[in-house]
Amino acid sequence: MKKLFSLLLVLALFLSLPSCAGGKGSNSSSAPPTDGSAADDAFQFTQPITVVVPFKAGSATDNQIRLMQSDLEKALGTTLVIVNAEGGSGTIGTTEFLNSYKPDGYTILYTLATPVVYKPLSGDTSYTYDDLTSVARTSSQPMYLIMADSNPMSNAEDVIQYLKDNPGKFTYSHVGNGGNGHLAFASFLIGEGFQATSVPYPGGTADCYTATMGGEVDSCVYGEADLLTREGAHGVINLGSPSTVESLKDVPTLADLGYEGYETNNMAGFFYHKDTPASAVTAFEQAVKTVLTDEAFVTRATEAGFVPSFGTGTEMDEQSTRSIEVALPVIEAMG
Repeated sequence: MKKLFSLLLVLALFLSLPSCAGGKGSNSSSAPPTDGSAADDAFQFTQPITVVVPFKAGSATDNQIRLMQSDLEKALGTTLVIVNAEGGSGTIGTTEFLNSYKPDGYTILYTLATPVVYKPLSGDTSYTYDDLTSVARTSSQPMYLIMADSNPMSNAEDVIQYLKDNPGKFTYSHVGNGGNGHLAFASFLIGEGFQATSVPYPGGTADCYTATMGGEVDSCVYGEADLLTREGAHGVINLGSPSTVESLKDVPTLADLGYEGYETNNMAGFFYHKDTPASAVTAFEQAVKTVLTDEAFVTRATEAGFVPSFGTGTEMDEQSTRSIEVALPVIEAMG
């Protein structure tokens, strides 16, 4: 009788233990509960969210977040406070974001790839890409070599010929050495044995545009969003993938000109500190998806020169990793 009682006691204890099949170390997530408790576990934003933009007000990156602001606030259920922290090609604001704010989900970085993907590769930052968590990509557009309409070199053939005939004399501006704009054109120059003079303007693309229009430099390199919103200049060479914008489809890519393997796109997106709760990351990613897949918003944004291209945090991380793999040899070649 005692043996029977002992067996029944052991069986009762075993049945009362929680299952560990979906615990830590498992590659698959457990099935969601059907009693509504999954919704209780979702991160709820209950206070304003600070969005750090590491570029000046009026830059393409700043314009993008301000276009998204009201729609994102509705999707998140709270307000966004945009803080511009410019300088150092975006590294000053990124450093401030990582060092001055708690990783609690209420501060997020909105930036181009330059300060988070490219600048750390040259050892110019106190942080690395791994200090951040990719949340959501908002755009991925080709980079362009851009010139003022008044410049006598009006097309790609003129530029290529000038590079061949005048080594080192052609000047191009960008937002900083080792950044996306710099590497987009430098990889082509190095790969093909051309020489040109790089002129960094760490304040942002607006400064590059001003210098180009004022004749301080022959050209500038920045992304499609900037090109679409600034007058008096045109894309001479598409340094990335073929454009989906009707007015830019005639701008030749490097591949069109016979130079393969130099495709560089300009990515923008949201990043959290690596220690931010995963539930906050998921909640913000879902809000961005809601906004960027809304047809009315996409139409409005495109008309304003911002062509949305939503990507999950995982997709943005994969794109960033590929960019790092391509950029490293170029940075090493530049010394």
